[in-house]
Amino acid sequence: MAYLVPPFNAEKHAPARPQLISVQYLRAIAAFTVLVTHALQWPLGEGQDVLINTGRLAVEIFFVLSGFIITIVGGAGRFEPFAFARNRVGRIVPIYWLATFLVVGLATAMPSMFRTTVPTLEGIVKSLLFIPSDVPKAPLLTLGWTLDFEMFFYLVFGSLFFVKSGARAAIITVLFTTLMISGRIMTDQSHVQAFYTSLSLLGFVAGVAVGRCYQLGWLQRTSWAASGILMFAGALSLGVFYYVTLYLDQERYLPLFHASMSFGAMTIVFSLLRLESHGRLPTIPALHFLGDASYSLYLFHIFAVSAVWAFASKFFAPLSWASYLFFTVATIMAGLLIGILAYWYFERPILNWTRRRRRLVPVREVVS
Repeated sequence: MAYLVPPFNAEKHAPARPQLISVQYLRAIAAFTVLVTHALQWPLGEGQDVLINTGRLAVEIFFVLSGFIITIVGGAGRFEPFAFARNRVGRIVPIYWLATFLVVGLATAMPSMFRTTVPTLEGIVKSLLFIPSDVPKAPLLTLGWTLDFEMFFYLVFGSLFFVKSGARAAIITVLFTTLMISGRIMTDQSHVQAFYTSLSLLGFVAGVAVGRCYQLGWLQRTSWAASGILMFAGALSLGVFYYVTLYLDQERYLPLFHASMSFGAMTIVFSLLRLESHGRLPTIPALHFLGDASYSLYLFHIFAVSAVWAFASKFFAPLSWASYLFFTVATIMAGLLIGILAYWYFERPILNWTRRRRRLVPVREVVS
């Protein structure tokens, strides 16, 4: 179950907003796509660009969702920055730290199982503080790079607590666009400079745009004809994304790669929100639950993927196509299981405990 505290500038007894099941579905689909991508790609090694970029597209959906969610959570006016920071930290940090310490423990106990992960005190501290680093490696949890971007977005958004939503959206768009342009112009950047001027920021800008459209009611009032045109444009954009993946030098055409990916992800999010706003989205309990568990699934599935393929490589190498397919299915099932267990026994209790500490009443709302 997803929970959300009321918007930070809301009245004490303001009515709760209904939960958006489209957001839960998109979370579930994105997390499951990342799992399937890793399950298929793990034993194949390098050169699996279509698989890798399909997983990257799923991550972009997460970035767009994050921009949308935080825009909605922030409300139309000003908000209380400490409440915002407390809620974001409580939502993101505990379960991520748990996954990070699990990596540290496994890499220390079984170093031969890790190719590039060598825990150091500096690397651990930087991982826990969401500071990207090349040497030493941080984050230690491979998928943690996405959370480094998330925390940066939260920091920027939270620092704009004193302006209204429209101004926040405009400032974030201008700031992130400036960073991305500077990243394309500057040479000899450090790892940190390259990270925070990456074109990956574009997904958050797209999400903020969708959030503003939702706040203003433009998304809900979009005609079916306009929605159809947008969906067609999104499909073309994803076609361009895979064309770049298959036939072009991705580094040379990196702006086109990111622009097509971000626009495609944005249209996917926009379309499902539009369907739900008109009551066209069915209720699917299993998908809804998987959306609740998506954060744990995203963080912890990689442990199951590496364990199953390590077992397969040791006892069944060389793999035939039949054994490859069998262990791929086994990996997906194991990834789902560990993600659900992590959600049920760790993430869910931690979130409930932090909410009780804040004396909040759980309310089924938009997202958390």
